[in-house]
Amino acid sequence: MPRQGVFEKMDIQRFFYSVVHSGVQLLFPTRCLMCGRSGQGGADLCEYCHQQLPFNQTACSHCALPLPPGTSDNAVCGRCQKKPPYYNEAFSLFSYEQPVIWLIQQLKFNEKLVHARLLGQLLAASACIEHIGAGEEVCILPVPLYKKRLRQRGFNQSIELARALSKKTGWPMDLQRVVRIRDTSAQTGLDAKARRKNIRGAFAVVEPLPQKHVVIVDDVVTTGSTANELSRVLKKSGVKKITVLSLARAPLNR
Repeated sequence: MPRQGVFEKMDIQRFFYSVVHSGVQLLFPTRCLMCGRSGQGGADLCEYCHQQLPFNQTACSHCALPLPPGTSDNAVCGRCQKKPPYYNEAFSLFSYEQPVIWLIQQLKFNEKLVHARLLGQLLAASACIEHIGAGEEVCILPVPLYKKRLRQRGFNQSIELARALSKKTGWPMDLQRVVRIRDTSAQTGLDAKARRKNIRGAFAVVEPLPQKHVVIVDDVVTTGSTANELSRVLKKSGVKKITVLSLARAPLNR
């Protein structure tokens, strides 16, 4: 009898949540952030605008660099063939093109946190999630910001994106064991060599992570220097497998 009472309580809680959720949807229906039409599927995006997004459909299987259409699914770009990165695999949902650029920049520089909700939902719904960490203990690691930058911005966009992913997969986020210990200058405008030099030594593992598979979450991967340096430090601390998951991957000419 007590066990039945627990299940009845759970059913009541689920029913209450569904009623509240339906009421919120009725009072505050979702609106497409791009055109203002009604959102679809509980997201702030309409079907038409969703179809206009630049999905990264053909990419390097190692670093997610966009490749020419028609390239085989398991193709590896020339850079990865010459010098593979420290991370084991990478997935980027979009190519870094409009309107994704606008959505990300509104989040990062204009504090439009509603964009984080939409972009996080899109990332969590990506088909690539099904291929990550099957049967493994996985930890989500949003790319850390330096404490000064975090105070200035007020939030870490990578953490905001990772929330939806953690909720969807059940993978825990770790926000304590890996920190940014150096206030690097902005990577924007630097070439690949300068980016590598700029980010070198920027991260430290305060305490080894218990999970041996780490999913690094970032908003944009340009040359991969930040993800690679973070991966180098993680591998040195004992992590066995690293997946880099980002919203967008820039082409090499950026």
